[in-house]
Amino acid sequence: MLDALENAPVRSAFCDDEDFQELIEMFIDGIAEKQQVLNQASITDQREEIQVLAHQLKGSGAGYGFDELSRLAAELEQACKTGDPVMIVQHKELLSHYLGRIVL
Repeated sequence: MLDALENAPVRSAFCDDEDFQELIEMFIDGIAEKQQVLNQASITDQREEIQVLAHQLKGSGAGYGFDELSRLAAELEQACKTGDPVMIVQHKELLSHYLGRIVL
């Protein structure tokens, strides 16, 4: 499902901007917790929680220089809205994998 090139570390588009360093660090510090919530959330009992988290990541991703994060989160949010369990699982896995690649 994921191609080998998609295992490279992901850095913010703003990583070279000293004014954003501290903000990006704070954002990255919270990723492990978000990834854990995403991985442990049940698609049957916690679909709304997954949708809310996806919505939050969609909004913050681009703001912190992670446009792909916003795109992946939007796809998960949409899958939650439609309620397709296969698509939710697939998009949860893709988003979680991407979150795991984010580095400073």
